Amino acid sequence: MHLVRLAITFMVLALPVSASVASAQPPIRFGVLSIAPPSRIYLKWQPFVDYVSNELGQPIEIVVPRGFKKMKQAAAKGKVDFFYINSHVFYRLKQEGRAEGILQMKNIDGKVTSQSEIFVRSDSGIKNIDQLKGQKFAFVSPMGAGGYLAPRAYLYSQGIKTRTDLEEVFTKNLSTSLHKVLLDDAAAGTMCGVNFRLMKKKLDTGELKIIAVSDAYPENLIAARKDLNAELIKKIKNIVIRMPETEKGKKILAKMYSMKIQQFINYDADIEKMTEKLLKQGDF
Repeated sequence: MHLVRLAITFMVLALPVSASVASAQPPIRFGVLSIAPPSRIYLKWQPFVDYVSNELGQPIEIVVPRGFKKMKQAAAKGKVDFFYINSHVFYRLKQEGRAEGILQMKNIDGKVTSQSEIFVRSDSGIKNIDQLKGQKFAFVSPMGAGGYLAPRAYLYSQGIKTRTDLEEVFTKNLSTSLHKVLLDDAAAGTMCGVNFRLMKKKLDTGELKIIAVSDAYPENLIAARKDLNAELIKKIKNIVIRMPETEKGKKILAKMYSMKIQQFINYDADIEKMTEKLLKQGDF
């Protein structure tokens, strides 16, 4: 009996300090706004969340609001504490006083910006965007940065008003956007150029060609709700920024390659000027 008690005592004492602290504190809620299915979001983000939770010494749970409106409501009601979102959605939330940028994503090209590519079938006969007028055009999501904001701004700058000169369709899925063009269900499609390159590893895109590239837009970021504790924000920022300095952190980041994530760096609000410019350019 004494041996059992001693064993239990040893197990409790051997627990990491972070685990014992974590069990006594309420969970922090990490929201992920993505077009991916919830099951895939949990699978992709759980290692990252577990790492930050362990380093922080407090439990973190993943929350998946589906769409901009639900994310806005979640931030307003305190149902998410910090969250991963695209730069377009973040800008809207910040304008409404719902969010503060804390960490900027650096993509697998080592950049904090990306560009959208407009693609068509190679045998379509379409050589420039002027030939797209009156045609069906596959965007990804109306709140996307690379899947709508940047390409629409580019098209408007070239004299093509997407709402009237094109038949806009929103696929809500990168694969569907590619398939619509490949199967000739849409004359053209668009998505982030980095994502387009990554999708080549999953689908045969040899029948597609790029006919235009948008101006640059800010990559995704991690934001916090406006009233989140400043000390907590500082701790989370330091943990995430220093991930490449630890072996475990590097391994987790390496597994996030398919989400085009290389690492996160300190957020610089000056990058929002790019989003402002695109919104004006695209007549939003």
